[in-house]
Amino acid sequence: MRTKLKASFHIHSTASFDGYNSSSAIYRFARRAQLDVIAITDHDTIKGAVEFEKWLKEKNKKDLTAIIGEEITCVDGTHIIGLFLEKHIDSDTPVNVVNKILDQKGLVYFPHPTRKDGIFNSEDFEKVIDKGHFLEIFNAKINDTFNISAQEIFIKYPHLIPIGGSDAHYNSDILKCYNELNIQNEEEDLKNQLIKLKTADIAIFGKKKKSGSNNYFQGYYKYKEKLNLPQFLREIGKKVFPLYKNFKERKTNHTLESIFKNESQPFNK
Repeated sequence: MRTKLKASFHIHSTASFDGYNSSSAIYRFARRAQLDVIAITDHDTIKGAVEFEKWLKEKNKKDLTAIIGEEITCVDGTHIIGLFLEKHIDSDTPVNVVNKILDQKGLVYFPHPTRKDGIFNSEDFEKVIDKGHFLEIFNAKINDTFNISAQEIFIKYPHLIPIGGSDAHYNSDILKCYNELNIQNEEEDLKNQLIKLKTADIAIFGKKKKSGSNNYFQGYYKYKEKLNLPQFLREIGKKVFPLYKNFKERKTNHTLESIFKNESQPFNK
């Protein structure tokens, strides 16, 4: 029996140094997006994912499934996500990080693969690309030029499962992308369901980001240093801006586009 699942596999909680999603906010916005499955993938820790899974049990929330994940920063700066993890993975080379994910019988997910911190800009990419499970061909947080380049490269790696990521750091970011998955057997273990996905089983919907420099990191630091704000003002800004951002967009309803359809007509550019 086939069924559809709505899923999001790239969400940050307050356990990330730049994440501003509490457990209650994650649940509230995930349900608002009518998601069935989400993965909490904080930077270099699984604490947020473990705490969210615990929160769901304590609140007796049975309408949302959580996956324990982590976005690991490798020693060369590359970001790699592990899904279905049992324990934290320390920073290491991309090769060792991927092997550590697989040692836990986890799934390997390459986020924003063409960005500066993506797998395709790592010297190790040829050593690990064949070991991956998921390639993020759409990320709602970055300039869409990166996504287009990821979609063009994806064609060369048919063994990878294409997915979209909200890369949610703020509450409303959770509403900016989801994957619609055709699951063949809803009684089967979720991890096995995901491994068996074919390209034709996936549809991705997202909000494209056109603004912002294509040179993501350099543009950020350029303006940050140009303002040359005193350190205490920067610290205040780090605390105030997220509160403003979450409050401002608390009721925003984002219109999502069809990003990826199927093998015969995959991309809507």
